[in-house]
Amino acid sequence: MYFMAVIMFLLGFLFISLGRISSDNIKDINALLVDNRNIQETKGSLQVIEIRSTRYSFECDCELIFTNQNGKEFSYKETYFSFNSKASFLRKCENKGKVPVTVIYDKSLPSKHFVKELKPIEVNKNSRVGYTIIGVLFILLGLFIVAVNFK
Repeated sequence: MYFMAVIMFLLGFLFISLGRISSDNIKDINALLVDNRNIQETKGSLQVIEIRSTRYSFECDCELIFTNQNGKEFSYKETYFSFNSKASFLRKCENKGKVPVTVIYDKSLPSKHFVKELKPIEVNKNSRVGYTIIGVLFILLGLFIVAVNFK
C-alpha cells in the first residue's frame, strides 16, 4: 500500500512540475511581448508535415517560414505538443499545404518566435492550472492512502 502512496506522490510532483514548465513558457512569451522595441509581427506560412496522436497525446511536426523586416527568410522545423499549442488549429491545417499565419518574433533573435494562431499563452495558462490541480489531487490521494493504512 505504501508503494502506491509513493507512486501517487511521484505522479503528483510530476504533474506539478509540468504546470511549472507551462508557467515558465508563459513568462518567456510575456518577456518577448513586453519588449516593444524588439518585437516584430509579420505574415508567414505554416505547413503541417506530420501529426502523431493517440487517445492521450498529440504531437505535430511543422515547418514555419517567415520573412523578417530586412527581407531575410527564416525557416524552422518545429514540433508542437497539445500542452503548448492549439491542437485544433493544427488539425485544420493538415493536408492543406502552406497555411498563412501571423508570426511574432524578436528582431535581434528570430529563433525566439511564436505563432499567434496557436494561442500559446492561452493554452499554457490552461495547462498550468490543469496540471497543478491534477498534481495536488494525486498528492492528496497518496496522503489518503497513508492515512487509511494508519488505522
